[in-house]
Amino acid sequence: MVPSHPYSRAAVATTAAAALLSLAACSGSAVSSAAGDAGAALKIGVVLPLTGPVSETGKALQRGFELGVRKINDSGGVNGKKVEYVVTDDAGDPATSTQLARKLIQQDRVSMLFGTITGDTAEAVSKVANNSEVPFGTAILGDTERCFRYAWGFGESTRQILLPSVPELIRKHGKRVAIAGSDYNYPHFYAGIVKEVAKSAGGTIVAEEYSPLGQTDWQSVITRLKDAKPDVLLSMVVGADAVAFSKQGQQFGLFRSELGYDGAPLDADYYPALSDLVNGRTHVVRWTDRLDNAESKKFVTDYRAAYKWTQPIPEVAGNAYFGVQFFLAAAGKVGRNDPKAINSEIGRMRFDSPLGKGTYFEPANHLLQADMLETTIGPGGAYAVTRNLGQITDTVAKQGCP
Repeated sequence: MVPSHPYSRAAVATTAAAALLSLAACSGSAVSSAAGDAGAALKIGVVLPLTGPVSETGKALQRGFELGVRKINDSGGVNGKKVEYVVTDDAGDPATSTQLARKLIQQDRVSMLFGTITGDTAEAVSKVANNSEVPFGTAILGDTERCFRYAWGFGESTRQILLPSVPELIRKHGKRVAIAGSDYNYPHFYAGIVKEVAKSAGGTIVAEEYSPLGQTDWQSVITRLKDAKPDVLLSMVVGADAVAFSKQGQQFGLFRSELGYDGAPLDADYYPALSDLVNGRTHVVRWTDRLDNAESKKFVTDYRAAYKWTQPIPEVAGNAYFGVQFFLAAAGKVGRNDPKAINSEIGRMRFDSPLGKGTYFEPANHLLQADMLETTIGPGGAYAVTRNLGQITDTVAKQGCP
């Protein structure tokens, strides 16, 4: 989703703290550099939907981001200074995202941007970041046709999710594939990749439906989907709409027991509302709170304690937590508050974390190359890892990069 829901990587060896120390000139601070003068404290501008239909995912991203910054600051900060950040609410509106990104750069004097959820808001901030030559990181599924030199996607790419999942769904359930999505740029891009992968796996697209964000009555869409008699349904309906669509689909008989179902509504964000629909299904992710890794487990413990959280921790929170540490490690290697130099370092750096060992950004599309995980959703929201798929490489070039 960008719903990210922005989503092939390498594996993790030690803790992120250890990885950061390995990047430092000497032990004793989390991110430091041999360059000498570190300059001013690094400040990050965060653009998120804290209100509106995708606000719950935005808040999850914020929590993961803040814990990631806290970890770095508790270890000494970047180049001996505490990292600062400013959080803003774009309510999921691209025009607001643009205005906020400009304000953060011009008035708040940030050196990095982070955040957004939907693909249209990510593209809006990416344009500002490119024009201002300030690096921008996203953490959610939501890559699009375009690439921006100053934008980096820590979330899993669409191909990294669909290449392993769609052929398996077709094998298990049948060749008739339907697509549903919210009506903005990313779900249309997602549908294009679904068509590409389904065709390669012998599938046929039998229906394609979109509705604007904020849709409450899904009956007509559900009726058309049912009439198409799909074997598999891929959904990129996001935010509160994902719950409404899925619940009404259950009510009106769309989700018969033999229907294969995957997409955004299977994300951990929605488990509390959709547990009876998603239990037992498989779902490909970049990170899960059931990952058997000491550093990941520490993050899960800290997240639950800090936010009194008892539900499954959304994938976007983990992506943001480890993603911002990658960003700050690049700043530490540069050794000064220089956005252009930091951006160049992001593009050539390799970083170890629970997302993979030696994770890096593909120059042709600025998508993180890291591990992907097949999970099986169990009672209580246990997104248990059933297979580590390793790197599902996505090196498809996009316009605008390198």
